[in-house]
Amino acid sequence: MDINQITNKEQKEALAKKISEKVENGQTIGFGSGSTSYLTAIEIGKKVKENNLKIKAIPTSNDIEEVCKQYEIEIGNLVEDKIDWAFDGADEVDSNNNMIKGMGRAMFKEKLNILNSPKTYILVDDTKFVEKLGEKHPIPIEVFPSAMNYVSNELKKLGAIETTFRGMTENGNAIIDAKFENIYYDTNKNLEKDIKKITGVIESGLFLGYNVEVVKD
Repeated sequence: MDINQITNKEQKEALAKKISEKVENGQTIGFGSGSTSYLTAIEIGKKVKENNLKIKAIPTSNDIEEVCKQYEIEIGNLVEDKIDWAFDGADEVDSNNNMIKGMGRAMFKEKLNILNSPKTYILVDDTKFVEKLGEKHPIPIEVFPSAMNYVSNELKKLGAIETTFRGMTENGNAIIDAKFENIYYDTNKNLEKDIKKITGVIESGLFLGYNVEVVKD
């Protein structure tokens, strides 16, 4: 990731420094993906180096794993390690902390970290807040490649007004971006589960009703 190309960099760096203050020796931390998480991983790496700390990271993307290795942070895994807390970014957040995530193609591992962490901090700049989900982004959905056409048709039955193939994840699965309008938790609280029920869907970037703490500058 090219740091010089990161938008709202100053605000994201402030968030990164704020969350790095929570790092303590011996912790296992879930590292999210995206530009804010990338900057946070760097800040945590600096703190680890300067204070000679020993921590473990559970990274959700190759970019983040490379930063951890650069700062000699040990890489853990969810089979053997228990996360103490996690951080991540988001593409959209509504007033009830519901989110769309995964435009960076890592929604499956991001969701795993959140589900396995007792505390997750979501770091967002001012551009990520929306009145209703779907205002700025589609829902990214990780799909087994040969199921793409079937999943696309089933998504339209659920109300998607447009589905687009956007490439592959680091897991070797396809990404379908599904555009839904007016996603409100009160009226669409089952949408995340309904998407997951479609045969061929690995995971979606829709996060409804998760216990997270949104951190803003």
